[in-house]
Amino acid sequence: MTRVHALSVPTPAAAEGTGIRPSAGDDSGVDVTAQSVRRAGRPIFPISGEIHYSRIPRERWMPVLTAARAGGLTHVSTYVLWNHHEPDRGRADFSGGLDVRAFLETARDAGLGLILRIGPYAHAEARHGGLPDWLVDSGLPLRTNDPAYLAEVERWYALLAEQVRGIPFFSIQVDNELYDGADHLTTLREMAEGFGMRSPIWTATGWGGAQLPEGCLPVYGGYPESFWVDADVEPDLRSHANFYPSPRRDDDSIGADHRDGAAVAEAVRPPHPFTTCELGSGMTSAYHRRLDVPAADVAAIAMAKLASGSVWQGYYMYADGRNPRRGLQESHAADGPNDFPEIAYDFGAPVQTDGAPRASWAALRRQHLLLERWGSALAAMPATFPDDAVDAPDVTGLRWAVRSDGASGFVFVVNRHPGIDLPAHDGVRFEIGETVFPGVDIPSGAVFAWPFGMPLGGVNLHWLTAQPVTEVTWRDAPLLVAAATAGIPPQLSADADVVEVGSSRGRMWELARDARVVARVLALDEADADAVALAGGRLVWAPGAVVTDDGAVTFAGDAAAAPRVEVLHDDGWSAVDVALGHAADVAVTLERSAGAPPTGAEHGGRASIPRAWDAAAVVTLAIEPGDDRTLRLEWTGDVARAWAGDRLAADALWTGRPWRIPAEARGDAAELRIEILPGPPHGAVRFPAQEPVGAAVTRAELEPSAKATIPRR
Repeated sequence: MTRVHALSVPTPAAAEGTGIRPSAGDDSGVDVTAQSVRRAGRPIFPISGEIHYSRIPRERWMPVLTAARAGGLTHVSTYVLWNHHEPDRGRADFSGGLDVRAFLETARDAGLGLILRIGPYAHAEARHGGLPDWLVDSGLPLRTNDPAYLAEVERWYALLAEQVRGIPFFSIQVDNELYDGADHLTTLREMAEGFGMRSPIWTATGWGGAQLPEGCLPVYGGYPESFWVDADVEPDLRSHANFYPSPRRDDDSIGADHRDGAAVAEAVRPPHPFTTCELGSGMTSAYHRRLDVPAADVAAIAMAKLASGSVWQGYYMYADGRNPRRGLQESHAADGPNDFPEIAYDFGAPVQTDGAPRASWAALRRQHLLLERWGSALAAMPATFPDDAVDAPDVTGLRWAVRSDGASGFVFVVNRHPGIDLPAHDGVRFEIGETVFPGVDIPSGAVFAWPFGMPLGGVNLHWLTAQPVTEVTWRDAPLLVAAATAGIPPQLSADADVVEVGSSRGRMWELARDARVVARVLALDEADADAVALAGGRLVWAPGAVVTDDGAVTFAGDAAAAPRVEVLHDDGWSAVDVALGHAADVAVTLERSAGAPPTGAEHGGRASIPRAWDAAAVVTLAIEPGDDRTLRLEWTGDVARAWAGDRLAADALWTGRPWRIPAEARGDAAELRIEILPGPPHGAVRFPAQEPVGAAVTRAELEPSAKATIPRR
């Protein structure tokens, strides 16, 4: 039985103005309409990711930023955390890993535009939201237009402005997650501009029904999971609502634990486009609530926002981090609602602290390649939803939407939901205006964007049941590379003669007119599509590798175990030589076995990290000083700490993921002392898998790496 899903898609009206006000003297050519962000009058599709310079060793800035650019980011966003820079009033530090200017210049060198979130309040799971203790303890009315408070902010902004003077920004945000202080946000912007900070776009987080001033762009977010709810909340339906294509932009769950009263979520805040700054490309863990978000969930939530009309994909966090010193984290000891480890800011993000990518990096890159090629067109396509669109908490109906300019566009489907196997939908046929797709069976877990009316060279692709990834020139004709949706055979229709031809990888069709090939389509399976990259306009296949446009290929972590690189030449796929690194097992010496799990305290009804470490197992690891490889530990337990002498080098909460300690964290220590509190904990703690029992390091390894260079044409 065929189930028809039909939509009419009108031609969009001309884009209205928004009242978004750039800084005086801005000459970037960037402006915002009700539909999209534009540069020189042409829609662009920004892809930004949060990367905190003060939470990454300076030596790793370039590897992390290179991975971000290779993963498809166009811009990097970073908080300036005041308490990282000025723990003592009047003694601000912008040196070493706190050199914000050097970080911004490094990001520009990596090919990334710049977004600065200057606070003073950031949240960011930082102690007092990033406000210094001396300011919090002063008794001043914080985050208000109180003259004495503004005087402190003015002094801080003056210091910061001097550091970033002359650096061009794509956007700037002042205080974060302020819900009823529009006048204060206006004052902060005017103050920052008075010190010379300039930007074409000033943003403000719009979730929670925030009251925002005129002239700023509301930006939104959505996370696949929540650390900020209690351990027994399963699932958090507010976060899971993000997996539905919907006109809803707001998210009641973000920051709810730092907000008084019930949030008032808004569907749309006209006349602004749907722009995001905090799509959860992972999620950190609080002690009471441990999370490990699968890469497929990260890809699904990003696709759901594209289906919902997003014209700016902004991720939080795009890279993991580590605090530069102790005592900077949100904690129960500082009266925060959640307890976090002192050093680790492990978000399970697409890029790890040392620059190594996770599976979510490749899954998002596949979408970002699509946006790099077709994002300008997509940004001008509003979202249209079916009359019978399903929304939370429905877990039975088909979740789909269309974005179109009236003639061409994409059909989006998000048939994935965290922790639930959604039903398959058999016999589905999409009818979008006059375009009729073939009937297909959509399996559980399918997430895709299928094009219709897509120009390809001189051909019109009527429809394609595979997701476009990128387009290159191959054998003197356009080659559309697409990802076949698992369980759905790729098919296509075009106003040309279509013939399937042999291909050593995937399935390929030639589109011909008058016996001349004018275009081709290559449909890869999803694993191969996640391995696709571009280098100098050429198609590269390198699973798990970071591939830069100039042809540098780097493998790290698991991807370095058996690295492979191939380039598509006119005569087919050709292997590239890879220079292999080597791994090294590290001996683990048990110094003390674990005792009984300690009794923990709680704060506000939530379990706290135990303060007593007498019951911890203790092991030592001998590592050659100067070895620049990342130390990877497979371990079990509740909480762990690594000491280099008397310095806390790293810490971790158990989530089931390996614990990775970069060389910069170890410093010149020849030995690490590892303490592990045993599980299971006494308090109420939610784990992503079966709770840990005991305490042990089961394997320690210095990770390998591998490198290659794509030869020039």
